[in-house]
Amino acid sequence: MKSKLYPLLVLLINYYSAIYILIGISIPFLVDCTTVEVVLFFVSYIYLFPPLLCRLFIIFFGRPVGTVNSNTKLFIYWWFLTQLQVFFVRLPFLEEILRFFPGLYSLWLNLWGAQVSLLTYWSPGVTLTDRYHLTIEKGVIIGGGCRLGAHIITFTNDNLQCLTLAPITIEHHSVIGIHAAIGPGCRVYPQETVPAGKILKPFYHWQHGKIRRPEKITR
Repeated sequence: MKSKLYPLLVLLINYYSAIYILIGISIPFLVDCTTVEVVLFFVSYIYLFPPLLCRLFIIFFGRPVGTVNSNTKLFIYWWFLTQLQVFFVRLPFLEEILRFFPGLYSLWLNLWGAQVSLLTYWSPGVTLTDRYHLTIEKGVIIGGGCRLGAHIITFTNDNLQCLTLAPITIEHHSVIGIHAAIGPGCRVYPQETVPAGKILKPFYHWQHGKIRRPEKITR
């Protein structure tokens, strides 16, 4: 595929959410269903179709990771997987419903390709992106309003968008304070507390109560 077509492909992918909604609304009208069947369909369609499609995509194309510009296949792959998640970012109450039930939200994240312990506590208002790049071990507490995103976009000298994607790891029994933000490539070591409002820049680690560059990490 020629790189000149990539901007057009990005634009077309933007219509995913609209098409996803229209299909979901249309199917119950096209098929003779009872009220119970309609409810079961909507629940399954909303909560299962996007993560299972994400997992299927990853099986065939792999997890996008690394640093690339917007005129690459890897950027297109990431953009498509991002659009699968946008529906839940726009309507966060859908995720809050799952968080009412201990372990259910973590289990759902694992459908996306994350590795999240069922013993993770999720406070209200948490925002996740690139959830297939998320590893959270047991006993972790995620404070209210936290943001976890495994990507960052900058611009090159040629004014092209430059995407950096890297996994996030939060090790066991750590606490992420309210409104903290964790970026791509970040790691929180075991039994650490990231203070409220703290921002971990890409590829920085939190260890011994301090932000550390990866090359300065000590065990």
